[in-house]
Amino acid sequence: MEEAGLWALGQQLCDMFASMLMFCEVMNPKQLWDAHWESLSGDIEAMTCYECDDPIITLFEDVLKDHALYEIDQVLIRNRHCLEDFPMLPKFNYVPFVHGGNQLVQEELVYDQHSLTLDVDDAEDRFNDD
Repeated sequence: MEEAGLWALGQQLCDMFASMLMFCEVMNPKQLWDAHWESLSGDIEAMTCYECDDPIITLFEDVLKDHALYEIDQVLIRNRHCLEDFPMLPKFNYVPFVHGGNQLVQEELVYDQHSLTLDVDDAEDRFNDD
C-alpha cells in the first residue's frame, strides 16, 4: 500500500484496499486503515471541489475518512461483501452528494444495501419452482 500510495489515485487505492480485504488474510485491517487512510482519501477533496464547482472547499478529516470508507464499501458491495464483514474497521456516516439536493432521493440512498441484498437472496431461496 505504501509504494502504491506514491503513484496511484485514491480510488485505485480504495480498490486495492478492498481487494486485500477480500482476497488476502489481513491480520489487522484497522491497523492497515490507520496507516493508509490519508492516501486512500487523497483525491476526495479535489473531486468534491470539482463536483461543487468551488475551488476552495476544505474537508475535515472525519469527512475524508467517511468518504474513503464509503468508496471501499462500494467496491466490496460490488463483490458481494461489505465493511460490516470486517468488524475491526470503522463505520462510515457518509451520504453521497445528490445533484439538486433532493432530500427524498438522499433518504432513499441511505438504505443498507448489503442487508437488503441478503434479504433478497434469502427470499429467492424460498421461491416455488413453479
